[in-house]
Amino acid sequence: MSESNQLDGIDIACINALISNPRGSWRELSLVSEIPEKKLSRRINKLFDDQVIRTSVELNPLVVNKGYTVHVWISVKFGKEKEIAQFFSKRPEVRIVFLTTGLADIFLEIGLEKPSDLSIWMHDFVTQIPDIKTVETQAVLKPFTWASKPKTDHEIHFFEKRILSDIELNLIHYLSEDGRASIKSLSEKVNLSEHKTQKLLNDLLDEGIFNIRIDLEPQLLGFESEAIILIKASPLYANKIAKSLSEISNTRCLFGISGDSQFFWHVLTNDLSDLWKLITEELSNLDGILSCNTNMITLALKRAGFMRKLTTTSLLSTNDKNLI
Repeated sequence: MSESNQLDGIDIACINALISNPRGSWRELSLVSEIPEKKLSRRINKLFDDQVIRTSVELNPLVVNKGYTVHVWISVKFGKEKEIAQFFSKRPEVRIVFLTTGLADIFLEIGLEKPSDLSIWMHDFVTQIPDIKTVETQAVLKPFTWASKPKTDHEIHFFEKRILSDIELNLIHYLSEDGRASIKSLSEKVNLSEHKTQKLLNDLLDEGIFNIRIDLEPQLLGFESEAIILIKASPLYANKIAKSLSEISNTRCLFGISGDSQFFWHVLTNDLSDLWKLITEELSNLDGILSCNTNMITLALKRAGFMRKLTTTSLLSTNDKNLI
């Protein structure tokens, strides 16, 4: 099965059950989906094997305050869009690669350890590619939604930042490779008993340190239009706007950003008409919005959620010379 193939009702039910409980047992998922366990397990295993769906792990930046996230908008020489986008999609620090209309040809989300790494990254990669015409960067200042899940005011303001232990980091790392790995397998990798491994995993999830989710192309669930909307807003209304946008069902993620716009709003809609309604009727109901810039996503080469495996030092010292 390829991602372009149409999913049937059983596939959709399996995916929805997984979205609600990514590490659920076959029995738990069967009860939610009302599909017999054997049929459900066969379908889900095939969806994973065919890479129609995948598990992904995201650290909660509100808790660990780890890394420096930057959005990079790149305009390139005509005809070079896919080639340059594919080059960046191979970089481990690049979390998202979209081909877009509007502000630029390519959108990237990159994760670095500290702000000073951005100038090194720009020099080693962006400035060395002759077919790049313009570049605009925006730092993510505040995540209002995380893993497509709105955060409450309590979660935004009262999370306590903390440093993760080596065992906790190792557990999250192994889950990033397989979010449905068994406790037995995980316990062997982190050298803890199954009971302690399960407790550690439960504690991390309860504390909101990270999230496991099912990642797939939105079109498979009927979302034909995907866009990034950059919103200029009055500072007086910023918090109210953030709360309202977070609660809209179309919201995939919402960030406060640096630069000319205050909000980065990633949305999914059923079609273009639905998108038009969202950016006119929905936004017109919110006080304090000054303007918006809608950028359609035409192709996703890489999606967010996969944790970075390399250190900043190693990624910055490893140059890919295919385009440079």
